[in-house]
Amino acid sequence: MKKDFNFKNFLSFIALFFSVAILSTASANVVTPEIHNDFLRVKFFLDKKLVNVTKSSTEVSFSTLDGDVYTQVREGLKNFSSSKYIKRVSYTEPTSGNNVFTITLSLKKNVEVFSFYKNRDRAYYVDFWKDGQVSNKQAAIKTLPKLVKRDTNEAKLSTPKFVKKASTQVKKKPKKKVRKKIVKKAPKKEKEYKDFRYGASFIWNYEPLAPKLKNQIRLDRKTAEYFFPIKNFDYEKNDSQAHMQLTLNLYRKAKWGLMYKSIKLYEKKFPNNYNAYNDYMKANALLRETLEKGDLKPVDTAVSMYTNIVDRTDNYEMRKGLYKYLVTFYRERKDYVKALKYAKRFFSDAKENFDYEELEYMGEFILASLANLNQVDKVKNLINDKTLIKIISKQKLKAYEIYTYLRQNDEEKAIEAFESFEQSTKGEYLGSIYYNAAEAYFRQANYSKAFRIYDTFISKYSFMSESAQARLRMALIADLQDRPKNEVLELYKNAINRAQNQDVSLEARIRYVGLRTIRKNKRSEQDNETRVFLDKGTDKKLNANLERLLWQTRLRSYIVDGKYEEALTFLTALPVAAMKISEKKVFEADGAEIVYGIIKSNFAEGKFARAIRAWEIYKNTYFKKIGADPEIQFIIAKSYINLTLWDGFQKMYEKMLASKKETAHTFPLWVPRKEVKKLDLYKNELQILRNLKLKNYASVDRIIASTQKSYPNFEKITFYKALAHYKKGEYAKAEKEYEKFYASGANANTIDAKDLIDSIEFYLESIYESKKYDKYLKVSQALLKDASEFHVPASVAKGLREQVNYQRVEILFNKNSKWATAEAESFLTEFDKSLYKNRVKFLLGKESLKKNNFTLGEKLLNEILNDKDAKEYLKELVRSELTLINLKKRTL
Repeated sequence: MKKDFNFKNFLSFIALFFSVAILSTASANVVTPEIHNDFLRVKFFLDKKLVNVTKSSTEVSFSTLDGDVYTQVREGLKNFSSSKYIKRVSYTEPTSGNNVFTITLSLKKNVEVFSFYKNRDRAYYVDFWKDGQVSNKQAAIKTLPKLVKRDTNEAKLSTPKFVKKASTQVKKKPKKKVRKKIVKKAPKKEKEYKDFRYGASFIWNYEPLAPKLKNQIRLDRKTAEYFFPIKNFDYEKNDSQAHMQLTLNLYRKAKWGLMYKSIKLYEKKFPNNYNAYNDYMKANALLRETLEKGDLKPVDTAVSMYTNIVDRTDNYEMRKGLYKYLVTFYRERKDYVKALKYAKRFFSDAKENFDYEELEYMGEFILASLANLNQVDKVKNLINDKTLIKIISKQKLKAYEIYTYLRQNDEEKAIEAFESFEQSTKGEYLGSIYYNAAEAYFRQANYSKAFRIYDTFISKYSFMSESAQARLRMALIADLQDRPKNEVLELYKNAINRAQNQDVSLEARIRYVGLRTIRKNKRSEQDNETRVFLDKGTDKKLNANLERLLWQTRLRSYIVDGKYEEALTFLTALPVAAMKISEKKVFEADGAEIVYGIIKSNFAEGKFARAIRAWEIYKNTYFKKIGADPEIQFIIAKSYINLTLWDGFQKMYEKMLASKKETAHTFPLWVPRKEVKKLDLYKNELQILRNLKLKNYASVDRIIASTQKSYPNFEKITFYKALAHYKKGEYAKAEKEYEKFYASGANANTIDAKDLIDSIEFYLESIYESKKYDKYLKVSQALLKDASEFHVPASVAKGLREQVNYQRVEILFNKNSKWATAEAESFLTEFDKSLYKNRVKFLLGKESLKKNNFTLGEKLLNEILNDKDAKEYLKELVRSELTLINLKKRTL
């Protein structure tokens, strides 16, 4: 995220590549391997700019324009035959119209890499291993610093106990068969916040702080005359001086027209007598008019005239004034080449004229210009110049050195320069030294030192505008170190409230919102209200880094709110294709989770066609790049089964098996996953569901038995046994198996919420079909209460409640229960558009007539007759009841 070049992929390639090659003589001077017991460290000595690497989940491609580098790499692979890291290596040499050498490595899975670049050695340090094979003692990754708060729920490793065997033989007693108690694991305490990666996670380098260079003039108010005012001429000396005095008088009165005529007349009278004052007054007049009118065009003309005067005049004082103006002008325009040109000329001119008062300022100006042009070697030479050492303090020279290194992104040398200066110099330093040293440590992920130095900078230089950046960096460091979130939020609020820079204020607000409303797992209304901070204003044009951070935060706010459709609309409007690879991957990974959220929500609502449609549209856009984990493929395959689209199912099934991927990716996981299972179990589950759909019950029983034998602890197999019994109409067996499954307590972690809802429906249906009506009434009430807590769409939960409540009404009326009327009335209130409403109205109306409540009974029955959607058989029953009630009325 800090640099345009993708160093991570490059380093991954180097680690993978050289771990498998027998290093040849050609590459011996480039690569130095250090072999450890369970990991390999490789030092790779090569210029960063010589290679370009692209990496996907299955391969790494190494491209270079340098034939020598390609040859060294190929020679290293000459005797290569096999590897536990690389499956296959292929080569592509330049062809017509293409001068790129490419080596492609097809990778094996589970390779982990940790790497960093040492500018001091001009080498990459790369450690790599296979996942789970590196001991803590030897691992290249450093342990967490003390300031990082560890998870309080982290399990402690228990020490194995060893028991000595008795020396004498003891007669063994026959073992009693003891039924193992199933101990339920205590649920893990949910963390209050997600980790840093889930919030506003983009980080970029801040510009280094240049040592303060005093501005000697404000160009929007002054001309060069501020440095070199024109004195009166000796008009009594000769005609030339008298004429110049006349022109000067007109200049002072701002009579520009008469002044120009006077200058023209002078040039005619004295054609061989060039007078720099005439051009000087004309240039000043142009600038003064510009300042009054706000017209910028004459500025370049006036400056051009100044540069001409500098080249032609013999008057040192005039040259000095013009030099001061010109270097300031070009510095403000950020034209450091021209600024350096005139600063060097002024320095040389002042030295020749023994004007040592000006040498210090111009010396600093030269250093500043060279630093801005990234001329490190020249800066290093200049700070050792004897003249500069005499006139500029050692601290300022060191400040420019550190500043130059940081501008070149050479953080290691900046830190080295700071630490050597810190050892030799005590006391208070310049603000730029503190700030740049802290920024260098931050870029190197040495957060503890960066935090301390930023804090020192703020305590001594809080009046500087860069203190806003320092406060924000401190908040960001505390966030990265996982300090207590209340402390982090206060630091962000402090950065917001005390920011003197709009960009810093907005960045702090975005990161604050990211922490409080995206990473916080249980948000309050007050938390969500802080999203107003994301408003940048309509007239505010953001820099590219802030724009991307704002995009990321807005996108993720949709995701955590479960608004996947809105999130996808927002994402597709972003210019993701134009982003750097590292940034693009972040958005694509979020995109895959968004699409998975859409798929899963549609699946949960039984909208299988929509789930499949979302997959087909976006599988190549997102999942092809980051990989689809087994659960996504499993859900799509189940959707095909439910729609009996067997061709689509077969393709998805084969794709899942071919990928051989058994675990979900570890980040990001916006959509909850179930417990990770073996790929064989996914395969078996799909085959069970497929055969149930096709009513191949013998195959279902065979697969269930085989799965139970191979995976005896797979608790979900009980669910499938119950489902199979239900589908076969074996309701008593289905009831028993469902009860076993619920008793295991595994349902919440093993099956989808939609399957859980279906299982409740099938379980109750099994009881109902077995005519266990009392049990049905008792169990249904408890299960409906539990179902209200399931994370399923409201429509799905409502559908279950509707059906179960209807069956309860039927049972209660059949049993002449005193609760029947109350439940029927409650049903009609809650499910006023139900398919069962007319049947419930009939039962309630009939009961009302039975109790001589003729008004209510006739009202309900007449509503059925007037309903065009009511079934005809029901209307016949209503007519019969109304006929009977009329006879009853006559009798009464």
